[in-house]
Amino acid sequence: MLDALLKVEAKIRSALAYKFCATYGESQSKYLDARCYATSKGAKRVLPKLLNMLEYIANKDTSHEYLAYYRRANKNVPLWVAVNAMTFGQISKMLTALRDNEKTKIAKRFGVGNPKELSSFIRVLALYRNVCAHGERLFSHRCHFEIPDTALHAKLGIEKIGPDCVCGMVDVFSAVITLRYLLRDDEFKAFKAKLVKCVNGYLSLDESIGEERLLEAMGFPAEWKKITRYKI
Repeated sequence: MLDALLKVEAKIRSALAYKFCATYGESQSKYLDARCYATSKGAKRVLPKLLNMLEYIANKDTSHEYLAYYRRANKNVPLWVAVNAMTFGQISKMLTALRDNEKTKIAKRFGVGNPKELSSFIRVLALYRNVCAHGERLFSHRCHFEIPDTALHAKLGIEKIGPDCVCGMVDVFSAVITLRYLLRDDEFKAFKAKLVKCVNGYLSLDESIGEERLLEAMGFPAEWKKITRYKI
């Protein structure tokens, strides 16, 4: 899971920096300027801490030699350099703070039509990335954010109770669905093959839980392996 999440993280870093710089240029004064961000409630909520963090990276951080190099050589740390010193959670917050125009461009790059959907995807993946990086128990983890109901939920026949799907919203399968959208087909198929091998290997070692109970704990529908059959 962590290997797949790191691939998405690298793609998001690159896309965010590219689209922001294409609009505002490479001067650090732009990504430090609140006027270059949205004025929505969500943006206003994250912007103060985001700007403080970016200001530290641009002007004060001494733990990354590449930042110090750009300060000395150019007296400017462009965003495509600064993003490498940001955590996935900070990248997620910056994506939230962007204007809809930039969000839409980034979303389209990943084949996601709705920028709010992309923001939800990244926010959930950032949480699962932390679970993996900190060595916490992953298989039964539930996060406090949810991804939206997607076309894949319907194609996989995931049952609903009222407006909400019974799985694939806040559980590990929500991260799997998100990876299906954000990874290339070949990358996701490789990830899925490893995941199938991991699940089958565990079940062969411990027969006490059984496949049905294990998949339920992970939030996986019975037909989850069909996820690669559907185009998105």
